[in-house]
Amino acid sequence: MKHKITGADAPFEIVWDRLGIPHVYASTVADAYRGMGYAAGYERLWQIHLSCAYANGEAAALLGERFIRQDAFQRAFNVHGGLTDLPASDGDWIADAYLEGLNAYVISLDEIPPEFAHAEAEPREFNRADIAARHRFTSWFQHKSWTEKLVLGRLMATHGVDYFSDHVLHFSDEDRDLIHELNEPLRNLDPKMIELAYPDVNVPSFSGSNNWAVTGELSSSGKPMLATDPHQPHGLPNTFFYVHLNAGSWNTFGAAFPGVPYFMMGYTSEIAWGLTTGCVDCYDLFIEEMNADQYRTQSGWKSLETRIETIEVKGKSSQEITIQTTHHGVLLEPLMKELGMSSSKNEQYQTSLYWSLQNVATSAGALALLPTARSAREFGEFLFENEVCPLVNNIICVDKESQLERYIATTTPVRKGVTGSVPLAGWIDKYDFLLAKPEQLLVEKNPSSGFALTANNDTMGEKGEFYIHNFPAHSARADRIRELLSQKKKFSVEDFCSMQLDLYDLRAHDVLPDLIKILQASKDKEVRLASKLLDEWDCCASAESRGACLYYPFLDRFWQRKYMYRVLKDELINLLPLGAPGLNRFDISSFMNPETNWIDHEELLKATIQEEMRKVVDRVKLSLGSDYSKWRWGNLHKIEFRHRLNNYPTWEKLKKGPDEIGGSPTTLRMAVHMGKGPGKAKENEVPCRVFHGPAFRLVVDLADPQHAKFVIAGGNGGRADSNFSMNQYATWLKGEYFTLNLKKEEIDEHTVWQFEKIH
Repeated sequence: MKHKITGADAPFEIVWDRLGIPHVYASTVADAYRGMGYAAGYERLWQIHLSCAYANGEAAALLGERFIRQDAFQRAFNVHGGLTDLPASDGDWIADAYLEGLNAYVISLDEIPPEFAHAEAEPREFNRADIAARHRFTSWFQHKSWTEKLVLGRLMATHGVDYFSDHVLHFSDEDRDLIHELNEPLRNLDPKMIELAYPDVNVPSFSGSNNWAVTGELSSSGKPMLATDPHQPHGLPNTFFYVHLNAGSWNTFGAAFPGVPYFMMGYTSEIAWGLTTGCVDCYDLFIEEMNADQYRTQSGWKSLETRIETIEVKGKSSQEITIQTTHHGVLLEPLMKELGMSSSKNEQYQTSLYWSLQNVATSAGALALLPTARSAREFGEFLFENEVCPLVNNIICVDKESQLERYIATTTPVRKGVTGSVPLAGWIDKYDFLLAKPEQLLVEKNPSSGFALTANNDTMGEKGEFYIHNFPAHSARADRIRELLSQKKKFSVEDFCSMQLDLYDLRAHDVLPDLIKILQASKDKEVRLASKLLDEWDCCASAESRGACLYYPFLDRFWQRKYMYRVLKDELINLLPLGAPGLNRFDISSFMNPETNWIDHEELLKATIQEEMRKVVDRVKLSLGSDYSKWRWGNLHKIEFRHRLNNYPTWEKLKKGPDEIGGSPTTLRMAVHMGKGPGKAKENEVPCRVFHGPAFRLVVDLADPQHAKFVIAGGNGGRADSNFSMNQYATWLKGEYFTLNLKKEEIDEHTVWQFEKIH
């Protein structure tokens, strides 16, 4: 099949294998990226178009008025980057080549793809600003830590610091002083601000990954190895687009967001790298003292800056939104008024939100050079451009010489004194922090253990000069990786694959002793049955497990919220965990600490836990029957993939499942579920529907970079008529892998495209 890309350096070809992976064989690196852009456009054009609309704050123009708030909020904070320069980059030549390929596909269209017709939209060409906006959008949405600060600040101010200081990872004496100084405005913070970050959270009146690497010393082959499995919401098409590029001796394979020439995870003949969401705290919430259109600073009163943002709306008139900002960031209360979300009239204090990239320019070519690095050191240099990185990730890179480095790839404030866990006083200059330098974010280099790992956990502890992770995920997965990497002297590819499929839940191991003790004290026979089954459970979240049928639905009920509300009678508690998911340090032991205020309510704690477990037992019986010997986690816990447009005829066949699956949020074989939980479910309803987990699994041994173990959750396709949308689902579900072949002569060919050189 002949294709054309104007500006190509020479003829080249794309070989699609039967797994759905495009292999671009070109004579230049630029042509390889041109092929990547063309292939991504072919399979994922609507996904690219939609993602750019989100990133540019143009979703309402594409999809309708329900996205006005989202667009206004993002445009207020310059997420699209249009209010700052688009600087030149050493990686622009890669971005331009990619765009030439992508736009060549758009130009080649002789009919509108069905998704565009469905949305009454027209395909368009893309540019550097789109790529830069996509990078910024990724940083913006991955970790919304400011809602935790809002909730924590208000709860502490209202009920006292000591109720909650043990439930936050980092808390300092200066944080405590701030709660005291800002007590009145913190008590009056409007919780509806959370709806700006999480529009689906109903606020009452008054939202992971594994990655590790070892040096050659710990590898059976004698060369470094890396395993990565990023966790994303499951659906069709897959979050990432997977491609192999070849230009002579240069080879790279990896995963990229469609529409962006940045390999988030991948490898070459020289290096391998993986990534996890860093839970990096790039936001600060400031309490501002106001006087009409001025705000207080340490040197006096200063005038607000004001501008108008115009939001285009599909089928409706455009909407003008007035944005007011301090030097910290956008004032949230006036923005909420503009959006019809609040009628608050608090004139003395308002809240401004700081985001580290708001006034920082970022380029299209940032990160594009990563696969051209020849060493871990050079990879680290390419991560930052003008001392800026438009990410919020933990990245591990290892090279074939066993140089191993771990970075916090981000742009974040260097906080001193305060941890960043609670709101700050806007009129104190010392809270206007400088941004971290790249050398401060190379956080591990050639560790003596011979390995590095991340799993959305606090990777720094008390080691760094400032706090980077304030609201991370539970450490159970990271602890399990560390435990497994400490059990052998040498690891094989098969060992790493087995680790990715591990079902042992370390968090359950830690929680169960306290939980069982409380359940055993109950006089209720059903609660004591639960204690018996949990005591017999091996903490493996397999599909065959009985104990998992009780343990995970019990956690789902978030008994902590019920308990804390009974004690404090504060509606804000009911926003947990949806409105502030990073506030997650609420295990039984933390409430039983004799030095906290909770200890006065110990009997209420025990009663709440017993009551909630009784409800779980009753509901499991409704779903699985009274014979507990037949209970299986897999009968409750199932996965289902659907295309977003599955209800329409063109896409109605794009679905898989429901199929039973093991795992949990705290096992390496990660699976996050949602739903009403066990009970009398409607027909075809899945009580615990898995919606989030590994988008793909990759294990690389740099002793043999022409081959790797790899599997996608679903497939690499995105078109309604693609052969590759769901072709890997069954293999992924079974926990099996394909062997990825990069040698041209070994590829099991499906289709070959030839590209001509056109001037």
